Parts: sequence; structure tokens; C-alpha cells
Amino acid sequence: MKKDSSTCEDMGAGDYRKYEAMIRDDMSDEEFTYVVKKYLATFGMEGHLSFNDTSMGKLGFQVMRHENALYVIESASDSQLHFKDKIIEIDGKTIEQCAAENEEFLMGETNERQGCLWNQILLFAKTVTVVKDGKFSEVTLKRVEDYSVDNKYSYRDLGKGTLYIKLLDFTDEGAIRNLYHECNDLLNSCENLIVDVRDNGGGTDTAFFPLFEYCYPSDKKLDDYVPKQPHMAINYSLRNCDARLKLLDELFKGEIPEDIRPAVENMKNNLLKYRGQGMVVDESMDDETGIGDIVGRALPHKVWIITDQNCGSSGDAFVYDMSFSPKVTVVGRPTLGIIDYSNCSVETWEHFKMVYPTSRSGALDLGEGTGHKGVPVDHYIPWTPEHLERDVDLEYVLEQI
Repeated sequence: MKKDSSTCEDMGAGDYRKYEAMIRDDMSDEEFTYVVKKYLATFGMEGHLSFNDTSMGKLGFQVMRHENALYVIESASDSQLHFKDKIIEIDGKTIEQCAAENEEFLMGETNERQGCLWNQILLFAKTVTVVKDGKFSEVTLKRVEDYSVDNKYSYRDLGKGTLYIKLLDFTDEGAIRNLYHECNDLLNSCENLIVDVRDNGGGTDTAFFPLFEYCYPSDKKLDDYVPKQPHMAINYSLRNCDARLKLLDELFKGEIPEDIRPAVENMKNNLLKYRGQGMVVDESMDDETGIGDIVGRALPHKVWIITDQNCGSSGDAFVYDMSFSPKVTVVGRPTLGIIDYSNCSVETWEHFKMVYPTSRSGALDLGEGTGHKGVPVDHYIPWTPEHLERDVDLEYVLEQI
């Protein structure tokens, strides 16, 4: 954290001595993981800073907090908890008590924005008290081996000239481009486009570049709408450069799509040029992707983006970049807001894995960071348990159309 993280000049190594003192030679891997997680939580960063023991297994469900209860919004097939379950106690303590005892993990977020942060608490819990159909039960928690969501990328023709696209992340660029190809005729002819990025876990920004032309008008270039961004600083420590070069090679396997080749080659050149120099702000690192020269299309006439507090990283960037278009209306809840420190690197030791950021946005120096507030929406729809019964956000958009 002191040398390789892009938070180094702002936060140093944090209050590490307090947590270092908790580490013992005879502690279990689980106890050690808990201490390191609590230490990293003090940096107040969600998503782009984490530490895990990959042999521990995963929490098999996701929750949202409303008032003094946690609601299961999705779960793995082998989880003991299921969709709509209402958790009122964790290890015999109320949600309010658990929140007070785990201030580091909840990072001062409002109830609505705490959802994913409860994973850190529940991962180490033994039991939860659940209310379902008016009945109370105590459930012993067991971690699952794996937890992934199928069908991450999909589209539907909703009729009346309306196309709906769902993107749960921007990770698998090939699969996402196949989706664009499959619905190409609808994309080119629809009058209303809905892009749903709720729960979008991020990935690479280039995966959403093909949507720019549909989300912006046909009268001007993107540069005429999107304000010039402050320069980003990147931590070019030796560890970071070597890890990122390896990651790029593994990601593209020598087959870089032509439309993003300039951006990838520029990234590689800078990694070699500044290797070992630490935090660097290079004004020559302006946008070389060519997207600023894109001119939009007349169709669709209107674009609706549905987002929420679990949409982060490249999801944040997507909502931010599209929000400047006069064709776009953003609906739902502000995004996760984790792009102040991004472009993550991964370090592994046996079964331990750490993710940390290597870039720092210049927006922080202007007081325009997104941390703990996210990218704002045009129409805010608060989350309530009613969202478990029906798609409140999508219904609103369809009513407007």
C-alpha cells in the first residue's frame, strides 16, 4: 500500500501498525484474512482494493439493506439462503449492532449503498436469523465453492421500437461484441434503447466503445459533448509494470482488436517507458483511442441507462461517459463510484490474492471524485423490498417511453 498502490501519496500505508499487532504466528488463515480485510477497509475503498483467501470459498448470496434488515437479492443454487429471505440478526446480534461493530467494513456508507459491503461481514458469520413467510429460523451459514451468474449479456426486443440490452459486466469483450452483432439490426433501427448496467461488475472500457455511436446524436463529435478529463496519474512501480504487461498478454493473447489496438499499444509503451518511476502524470497520455472523433447516429432517438449502487469500475465509466449525451437519461441509483483509484493489479501468494489500484484520477484534485457518492442519475428511484416483487426501475422507463 505504501509503494505500489496508487493511493500511496494520499494515504501512505494507513494505520497498519494497529492491525499488524493483531497478527500472531499461531492464528488461522481465516483469522489472518479477517485482520487484513479490516486493515484494507480503513482506506475506504470499495471494489478496487481487496484481499481474499481463495481456499475459503465464497458467500453464496448477495444482500441489500433496507432499514434494519438485510434482504437476499440473489443466491447460488447451493446456498442455504434464497431470494427474498429477510435477515434480521447475524450471530445473535441485530443488524444495527453488527453495523456499529463493523464500521471499518461499512465505510460510512448509507444503508442503501451498504449492500456489497455486508459480504465482508457475512463471510465470517456463523449463523443468521431469517424471517420468511412470517416464520423465524436460525440458519447456519456455509460457504460455497463457486458463485457466478449465467447469461451475463442478453437483449430483448420489447416491441414498439424498443430494444433492451443487459450487461452484467464488461469483462468478456468477445462475448459482448457478439451480442452487439446479434442485435445489430435492432440496434440500427430502434427508436428507444435501454441499456441495463445494474450490478455491472466492470471490466474493460473498450467493451462499451461500440455503443457510443448509438448513445450520442449525429450532429457533433463526442469531443463536443464530453468535457476534457483531468490527467490521470499512474503508479509505474516495478511490480505494477511487470504485472500489467503480463496481464495484457494474457488478456489479448496477441490478438488485439483493430479498433482498440492504439489504446493497448499506447498502454504497453508507457509501461516500458516509465517502468520503476512510481507515480507519473504524463500529459502526453491523452486519449489516443480515437473515440473523441466518433459521431453518433440519428437512431435511436432516446437512450435510457438503468444503473444502481452495485455498478462499478468500467460500469461507473460507462454511465459517466454516456451521461453527457442529450439523448441519454440515467435512471435508478447513483453508481458505486470506484474510478478515483482504478486500473487494478493483482498479486498472489499461494492461496492468498490481493487486488489494488494503480491509477489515480486527477478529478480528486478538483474535488470531483466519485468515491462514496457515485455517478449521479437523472431520475432517482430508491431501493425498497418492492424491488424483490417487480422490476420497479424498468417499469418506470417503459412508462416514460
